[in-house]
Amino acid sequence: MADSSSAAATTVTDIPAPNAQVLSLVGALSNADNHNLHVQAIQARDQALSGSLETYSNLCLELSYLLWGCDNPSHMMTKIGQDQIATWQSQDPTTATKLQQNAIHWIPFGQMAGLILKNALLRPPVSAAAAASGNAGGGGPPMHVIQPISDQLKQVLITCLGCCRKELRAVASSVIATAAVSADSVQPQLHMEMWPTLMPSLLQNLTAGAGGGGATASANVVEGTLVCVQKIMEDGPHEIRQDHLDALVPVLIQFITPTTSETLKISALKAMTNCLNEGIMPNSLVVHFNDYLGGLSGLANDQSPEVRKWVCRSIVTLLVLRTEYVAPHMEAICQFMLTATADVTYPLVALDACEFWLTFCTLDDESCTPEMIGYVGNLLPQLVPVLLRGMVYSSEQREELMYRNELDAAENANEQVKPVFHKSKNKHQGGDDHDPEDDQDDDDDDFDDDEGNEWTLRKCSAASLDSFAGLYGPGPILPSLLPALQEGLSNSDPWVQEASVLALGAIADGCMHAMTPHMAQLHQYLMGLLSAPESPQSLPQLKSIAAWTVGRYAQWAIGQVQSGAQGHLLAQMTEIFVARMGERNRRVQAACCSAFGVIVEQAGDLMVPYLEPICQSLVAAMPRYQGRSLLILFDTLGIMADFVGPAIGEGNLPGIYVPALLHMWNEMAKQDPTDRTLLPLMESLSSIALVCGVNYQPFALETFDTAMSMIESVTLILQASEDGHIDDDQDADPIVCAVDLIDGLVEGLGENFSQLVASSTRYSQHFLSVFHAMTKHEVPGVRMSAFALLGDLARKSPNVLESALPDLLKEAVNNLDPFHAQVCNNAVWAIGEICCRCGDNSEPIKPFAADLMQALIALLVGNDDGTGHGGISMPGLTENSAAAVGRLAKVDATLVATDLSRFLIGWCDGMAKITDPTERRDAYQGFVVALHANPQAIQQASPNLTGTITSILFAIVSWHIPNESALMADMLHNSNANGFQPFPPGESELQQALGKLMHDIKNGIPSESWDQVAQQMPLNVRQLLKEVYQLE
Repeated sequence: MADSSSAAATTVTDIPAPNAQVLSLVGALSNADNHNLHVQAIQARDQALSGSLETYSNLCLELSYLLWGCDNPSHMMTKIGQDQIATWQSQDPTTATKLQQNAIHWIPFGQMAGLILKNALLRPPVSAAAAASGNAGGGGPPMHVIQPISDQLKQVLITCLGCCRKELRAVASSVIATAAVSADSVQPQLHMEMWPTLMPSLLQNLTAGAGGGGATASANVVEGTLVCVQKIMEDGPHEIRQDHLDALVPVLIQFITPTTSETLKISALKAMTNCLNEGIMPNSLVVHFNDYLGGLSGLANDQSPEVRKWVCRSIVTLLVLRTEYVAPHMEAICQFMLTATADVTYPLVALDACEFWLTFCTLDDESCTPEMIGYVGNLLPQLVPVLLRGMVYSSEQREELMYRNELDAAENANEQVKPVFHKSKNKHQGGDDHDPEDDQDDDDDDFDDDEGNEWTLRKCSAASLDSFAGLYGPGPILPSLLPALQEGLSNSDPWVQEASVLALGAIADGCMHAMTPHMAQLHQYLMGLLSAPESPQSLPQLKSIAAWTVGRYAQWAIGQVQSGAQGHLLAQMTEIFVARMGERNRRVQAACCSAFGVIVEQAGDLMVPYLEPICQSLVAAMPRYQGRSLLILFDTLGIMADFVGPAIGEGNLPGIYVPALLHMWNEMAKQDPTDRTLLPLMESLSSIALVCGVNYQPFALETFDTAMSMIESVTLILQASEDGHIDDDQDADPIVCAVDLIDGLVEGLGENFSQLVASSTRYSQHFLSVFHAMTKHEVPGVRMSAFALLGDLARKSPNVLESALPDLLKEAVNNLDPFHAQVCNNAVWAIGEICCRCGDNSEPIKPFAADLMQALIALLVGNDDGTGHGGISMPGLTENSAAAVGRLAKVDATLVATDLSRFLIGWCDGMAKITDPTERRDAYQGFVVALHANPQAIQQASPNLTGTITSILFAIVSWHIPNESALMADMLHNSNANGFQPFPPGESELQQALGKLMHDIKNGIPSESWDQVAQQMPLNVRQLLKEVYQLE
């Protein structure tokens, strides 16, 4: 039905007064102190809203009457009948008396009416009759406002935009905006599609307010309308018709002028920015773009900091989304942003201005022109000192930090710790087991921890300097930074020193080499800051940032040790960091422990002479550390295992730290096995068990039993939930970690793991059943770790699997679904490892061979889907699939050969990417026997015979190319590229088999076909084949 809300313009006198029912309802809902009355009011509201469409619609309309009436309560009261007033006073005498005694209370009363109306419109109930009927899903469709009541409601809401009270205008604008552009059109009659006069009415009000069209509008109407437009732009600008949007933009620009009120300027700026943030670029904005930029420029020196903040934010939005429109004005914009960034009197303005520089550094090469690079580069001598000043904590921040320091000194502070996430365990993902997503939070605390998750001027300034150093290098940065650093580092104010140390660390990545001449002096300065004993006069923040900066320059420091230039440096750093780990301040603990972990990563086995005092210090710190400090301590132990290597398991070292870890694990698990602090503890134990190998044997049984107990306990807790379903996969992370820890035991103990399981009185009979359940778990992360364990058991301790192998193989095949790519990846890898253990005995595999091959073919063919984009994006999945097929062919070539023509080309592509030497050898050995079993597959794989043969040859040639993908592409497509490496000396038998295969292929096809193959080969590849394989 067409909208008729504009048929008769609503005036102030047209709007009726609300009835007593609504007055009483809102009064009771406003009175939370009277619990019984409040509960009764909620029940009455729900009953009234769910009665029928008519009663629901009328109640919504009555609420809008009250919203309007509260703007002028004396006028409203004259319109309410005496019988209604009497009813209201009898039902809610407290509220009635309070409102009549003090008119100021009508404002929150009207706000409450508006909020009830908004909730009723956006979250409408189903009718009571439909709910009672027991329909599926709890009832029928939700309530909605019906005509003609909806037309009346529209008129009242539009009129409410002109309320005298700002608070009531804000509620009215929010109701209109959310109902008009709600994503699910929950109120069809109020949605923009059924409210065609909404935007014209809003435009008419704004045009009149801007002095256009010969009409005028009150300031209240204009402000309420503009706030409404702003909210519509924020909630759903895509819902606005293009012609309305094009008409709206120039009107909004008229409000972006110095003479407009602060509220109107801010609303107009927000409206435009919200529109652009949604990726919408109205045609009229292109036409009026110079006017828009001119308006922004005119507000650059506005007296209102909030206006200047939104000017900065608007420009940053344009820089991100419409760089081409900003580029011609870049010089003037940069000057403005420089001034705004320096305006530390108003940190929020400076922060949004600073965002401009950080955003600029992230622009891609296509967006960022050389001229833009030049403009910003020319400003760096002025900008760098400004960024350095922005890194200094404000006076308010200093006061808060000093208070926190006092709490830390008293050792009674409760620390809020960020959520802890488990690191995924992927097998042979692109050549290593590391998941790049595990690093997504590695730099979260790069600049400081004191401000928590809040994005501040200090963080943004440091991040901008870091980005500039990476983008421009030391040339434009250091000439202006070094004098400022020298002054700041020698400043008597420790907060200024702290900011200077932060800046020094921020430039490490981009200026490491250029800073080398200064680092000997600077490094000793940093070590001096760290070596200062703990005292009430020392500033923990200065020590924390010094530790972080030392970590940023760890590469330089270890280089000095390795070269012999400063052989003492590692011993000095270790001594100082170990001492600082014992401080009471949690920030110093965390910073020093984290930075020391970075040093360990760089130093590797150079740390061996210092392991005993390090382990003793970490163990001594365990009972005192809490929260984030404890998490980082666990991570540091894991890093030592990963980067120092087997030395951490030699002699009495494991006896120093492993019992302490196990004790803490047991104590914490008893209190709460779902405590996420246990995740990094178990991760570190997994790394330690793997690296220590058989030296971990004295602790293996306790570790195994505790891990199994964790799996059982957490499983029971999750099963005890309301419906037994796991709503958040992260709830199962303790199970994932426990499975990964058992995997670490398998890799460390090898064949001895079977004896470990047998020695467990609690779990020797149940291990396989629990393990089997993990392979069927509803959480993909649990299955992923379970199949990693399955593969490692097949490699290291296959005897454990014998009785359950059919069930485990079945689950592995069932999980060859790339929808869960990481699970699929590990399942494929595990199947390949099982094939290796089978030797030439195909009996364990045969029952699953058909389904297995169909799944592997889908993975390999998906990698060569003919689109040029590849069907599989998971790193390592095609390589693992290719290796698994080869290993299966080695077990029984007939299992693979039958359908070889379907996936031959995809198999070749997958094999060429394998980097693990053992898996690569197995894949090609299986490839040779499969082709010998079905040589016709070469002819059948593709109508393009030469293309098929070329794929085979390139796969073989890949043995001679180093494992860098960029180098491989260059050598295979550049005829002049050289650098082929010899076939691995230990694989001479395989090389001979591949050479014979290529000669057999050449001899099996017409000579003209081989000539076509040779012509498609780059000259360097033809030369390689001739010299190494005598193939011409």
